[in-house]
Amino acid sequence: MVSELRTLLQKPVIGSVLTVAAGVSFFFNCMLLPLVGRAGTSAPHADKNRLAFLAVLGLTFLLASLASWSKLVRRAGDRSPLPYWSLSLCSVCVILFVLLITGRLAI
Repeated sequence: MVSELRTLLQKPVIGSVLTVAAGVSFFFNCMLLPLVGRAGTSAPHADKNRLAFLAVLGLTFLLASLASWSKLVRRAGDRSPLPYWSLSLCSVCVILFVLLITGRLAI
């Protein structure tokens, strides 16, 4: 099972599809950013706004992490380039999560 998963993840198309999916998810996450901003936190349904944003942020981080892992697994075999874009998207997701938890997005 693990070797089959590793073989599947080493295919270049899998890493590319995961990277594109993470990018689309991040774009959607950026569209949801006003939900946790100043106007969204003062709404009566602010908790639902925050939960929706957190769910999309989690999905974006999951897709970016899987894309990074897939490309790093492939890189170990064929010395392909380091997935800078996927790793930086993971970093941005972590930063957004910290800002959301500390309330800095609502300023």
